[in-house]
Amino acid sequence: MKKSKIILGVLRLPLDAIATMSAFLLAYYLRPITDLIPGVQYQFVPELLPQFDEYLRLSIYATVFLITLFTLGRLYSLKITEKFSKVFIKIIFFVSAWLMFIIAYYFLVVHELFFSRIALAHIWLFTISFVITGRILMRLIQSVLLYFDIGRRRVLFIGVNSLADQCYKRLKNDKRYNVIGALAEKHESRKLGALKIIGTLDQLEHITRKFGVEEIIQAETDLEDAKTSDLLTFCRSNQIKYYFIPDVLRMQRTNVEMEMIDDIPLISLKQTSLEGWGYVYKRVFDFVFSLIFIILLIPIWLTAAILIKIDSRGPVFYKSKRKYKNKVFNVYKLRSMVMDADKVKSELQELNEREGPLFKIKNDPRITRLGRFLRKTSIDELPQLFNVLIGTLSLVGPRPHLPEEVAQYEKHHYEVFAIKPGVTGLAQVSGRSNLDFEEEVKLDVYYITNWSPWLDIKVIIKSIGVVLKADGC
Repeated sequence: MKKSKIILGVLRLPLDAIATMSAFLLAYYLRPITDLIPGVQYQFVPELLPQFDEYLRLSIYATVFLITLFTLGRLYSLKITEKFSKVFIKIIFFVSAWLMFIIAYYFLVVHELFFSRIALAHIWLFTISFVITGRILMRLIQSVLLYFDIGRRRVLFIGVNSLADQCYKRLKNDKRYNVIGALAEKHESRKLGALKIIGTLDQLEHITRKFGVEEIIQAETDLEDAKTSDLLTFCRSNQIKYYFIPDVLRMQRTNVEMEMIDDIPLISLKQTSLEGWGYVYKRVFDFVFSLIFIILLIPIWLTAAILIKIDSRGPVFYKSKRKYKNKVFNVYKLRSMVMDADKVKSELQELNEREGPLFKIKNDPRITRLGRFLRKTSIDELPQLFNVLIGTLSLVGPRPHLPEEVAQYEKHHYEVFAIKPGVTGLAQVSGRSNLDFEEEVKLDVYYITNWSPWLDIKVIIKSIGVVLKADGC
């Protein structure tokens, strides 16, 4: 999911909170000086106006309650597929229900009426007006971004038929999508249909790279199972969202997500639930807990730094390049090897004890005396918390690998790029570096597919146990 879409979606929540609080405050200040309808006077006793602190506390509780109702009503879904008219009706319905709850609370719990019926009417009217204004503002911002091609999703169809043409016509008129064209079994011109064939299935990799395809819609239901499987693996390995337009006989599926484009169903086979609010939750979790760990571990930072300087010549920290998707970034560690250890790595390559692209020697001669302790206790990994803080790593995820190791990946290995790499992961608490690379990939893919907040917590707890037992490499 594009970052612009996530940011705009998340911003709806604070905007609604600001809108609701503003409605409460405006109603509070307007009530003593005006009635709801100009010229129609209603009796108002100034003494009934509650203290501002009491009223502010009420407005905060009411705002939280309304946000909860909106959440239950899926008004914060990051996949905006509903028409604005339906959103408008939902907002009116939930604000009205919310106001009824406030009235019922005063009547049944406080045992008195709200201080002013006019203020209630103002709150209802202003809340609806301000919330809808905020939603319109967000849509205008989205439209401006789409005008500059920010947030548009580049879509490629696989196969051509009448359903694909209908879907294409809808997407063509939607500014959120940029349909590249379609791939077919044979590259032939079409006399009927609007969807343009731009290549064959054999050109899938070339076309997706050339046009930066982000989503693929499979409209062809007669593809061989092997080709469909290869297509799905390709999408997962390249982080391309995969949809297919099902026929009626293939509607029964599990672990799927369905969207509608008018009367056409689109079914997405999600690789991970770590999308939308899951992504937001994980980033907040990473930021908060990495900051806490960094502060708590200050004594260890200082002690380790002093011992490293005493033990061997060289800097305290070691900077190593890692690759994620097409980006190379620096990962920080406490130095556990002698100076210029990377330069002699090629001379030790024949001693590699691990299958696959990763390099591992049980008694690596480059490791210093203190370095063996740092590695065994995983203390050398602690500076990666700063990577988590700035967002290049997550606390939990597939381990990041060197660019030269990534260059040796096979196609299915790229599935681990579906999510951000992590300091620790399911593979690291299930065997550390003793696992075969293929087994590590299987565990990482399992984590990606079955991600949940609770799974993250379990991995972190197990990682702490591994550190305490000094079960490192």
